[in-house]
Amino acid sequence: MRVRLDPRQWPGRVIPETDAEIDTAVEALCLRATWPDAHRAAVRRVVEPWFGEGWSVDALLAAVDRRPDGTRQGSPRSRDQVAHDFLRARLRSWWQGGARRARPPVAGMTLGAWWRINRRNARLVEPRPRRPLSTAGSLAREQSRERVRARLKDPVERARELARRRQEVLDSLLVPGQRVPTFDDARKLLADVRLPAHPVCTRCGCRQGVLPNAA
Repeated sequence: MRVRLDPRQWPGRVIPETDAEIDTAVEALCLRATWPDAHRAAVRRVVEPWFGEGWSVDALLAAVDRRPDGTRQGSPRSRDQVAHDFLRARLRSWWQGGARRARPPVAGMTLGAWWRINRRNARLVEPRPRRPLSTAGSLAREQSRERVRARLKDPVERARELARRRQEVLDSLLVPGQRVPTFDDARKLLADVRLPAHPVCTRCGCRQGVLPNAA
């Protein structure tokens, strides 16, 4: 399957097979590992046999970070280390008994399989085409629109609709099982308040005893 992909968009789990795919995967590996100074041809010579045994870019990056037992490989690559020599040294721990390569830590797939999965996912999330309404559905929609337009034309009906919506909002704030408070309830609360009585001065009109008590 001949598909030209930008290295920045290369699927990390795809196992490259053709020369063009391997070149793209090598560039994607250097970009993701932040190796701008890497010698691409030398990196390709290191990773091409691994690609041939089912390894992908994601698998190589995982092997650079971890050993087969899950322990960390060590500190990242320093500036004085050559990229392809650093990669070869990190992949050395993935040789089983020095005879063959271990299984990749990340399962891979072909570019064709990835393309089919990608297209299937795109079909699942794309919006479904709208089905045309039947005659009865079109008639019901038009009748509903006519009722809405009729309410909007009548100012009295608009005021009633606004009052109805406000009442629904206020009712939603009530505690379940409690009735709506009335003006009588408010008057009863005020009747229970007892204000202290103070004699009023006949000369200035102030309440005697308030200021001394406050002081």
